[in-house]
Amino acid sequence: MSKKTSNVLEEVPKKIKIFVSLFIFIIALGVIGFICIEGLTVKQAFIETAESFAFIFHAEAGLGRALEIFLSLFGVFLLWWIFWGFFDIVSEGSLSEYLKTSGLFSRLGKMKDHYIIAGGGRVGEEMAQSFSKSKKPFIMIEKDEEKVSKLKKKGFAVLHGDVEEPDEEVLKQANVKDAKAIILAMPETEKNLLVTLMAKEINPNIDVYARADNAAFVSKLKKAGAKTVIVPEVAAAEKLLKEIT
Repeated sequence: MSKKTSNVLEEVPKKIKIFVSLFIFIIALGVIGFICIEGLTVKQAFIETAESFAFIFHAEAGLGRALEIFLSLFGVFLLWWIFWGFFDIVSEGSLSEYLKTSGLFSRLGKMKDHYIIAGGGRVGEEMAQSFSKSKKPFIMIEKDEEKVSKLKKKGFAVLHGDVEEPDEEVLKQANVKDAKAIILAMPETEKNLLVTLMAKEINPNIDVYARADNAAFVSKLKKAGAKTVIVPEVAAAEKLLKEIT
């Protein structure tokens, strides 16, 4: 998981929890205060608390008057601070990002027999387009933030992170243990080799389709567990030869 995504998932609920707790605190303070000082019912105390926020006072003197003034000053300040804090979360897109990301993780946890596309370059995007048309369930993994943004705008489900992370966090978030196949569309063959080993360790039954930038790595990838290995240049040459002959 990227640091940005991690921060969003941690900070947004933390801030909302603080806002809600402070809101409940100031309301409870007013209600309990008016019940104890003026002997009001819960409903009456709540109404008087709300009216204090609107600078409507009823008590002429004493502790009741002091509580009204306190609520009107500190309470209104606190409510405005909560409002603007929540507004900042919404306006900067953190809330939207949190809802989308948490929703994506929820869907991934329920996914089975889906496809994982590691790499959001031209090859990965082409695979995503094909899966979308055929209605096959899939998730993409890409570490470049600009590419992630571009892919999301096209409607693809994308996890922002490095598939090569030592703790296999992103692969686990993509629910690799229940995936049908993983397509390693990254241009770095060494990385594809490492991820093949990682994916097979988590899910021995997963099918691995890998890209290699050198024909010499084909046998290594297959020994690591890759079902199919494609060398783009070789594949292009073979296709041209078929057309020629």
